[in-house]
Amino acid sequence: MPLTIPAREIEDAGHTEPHPFIAVSGRPLIQHVVENLRPSFEHQFIYVVDPEDMTMHRRRSLDISSDAQVVYCWSAPRTLAAAAVMSRESVDMDEPLVIAGCQQFIDVDLDRFYLAGMDVGTDVAVLTFPSDGTARYPTSMVYKNRVVEMSDHRVISDMASAGIYYFKDARTFFDGAAEALSTTHAQDSVLTMSGIINALIERRASVIPCPLPEGAFKPLHTSIDLSLFETRVELGIQRTA
Repeated sequence: MPLTIPAREIEDAGHTEPHPFIAVSGRPLIQHVVENLRPSFEHQFIYVVDPEDMTMHRRRSLDISSDAQVVYCWSAPRTLAAAAVMSRESVDMDEPLVIAGCQQFIDVDLDRFYLAGMDVGTDVAVLTFPSDGTARYPTSMVYKNRVVEMSDHRVISDMASAGIYYFKDARTFFDGAAEALSTTHAQDSVLTMSGIINALIERRASVIPCPLPEGAFKPLHTSIDLSLFETRVELGIQRTA
């Protein structure tokens, strides 16, 4: 889980804390997101962080999984993919890998997404939601239930990426990253998940979409997004009190 994307990139104006550590209902946002992402089966969270942002208080905020690892990255990559690449020395290349940012909340049980990737035997699974027709999120063109292209800047379908990606093993992700960099001659700072997945598609990898129902994707980019999410959290607390 990369926590290095600069605030200007996530439209989080008005907050002095780095985005993952903004308080929502008295807890850092990252804790809400990790609870949402955590599967019911054995797993390990790996966080990619900027050392300059990591005070002792913020470090404790990440201790929400007993075996979590923290990878320090001085270069502060600007994309989800570039930050994830920095975790290479901390992952098991033969184990499934899920890459997720901290700018979303998914209002469904994500075990279904993780298990779908495992059960189908696909190389990559992309969690998607109905697009609003803008290029705010990457979109996926699908043919016969296979993703055949992803685009960051052009709207090529009504299926937008929810920012959560499943890879059958970490090696698949890193092979795709190496291929994307060699093909486009891109720098790490502009490496994207779309570029990696397109490189894997070129190599005939199986990439499937996992569509979310309408309304299940909750963005956590802007101050308005966070206010709406905080209201939702507070209402949930009241209902369970």
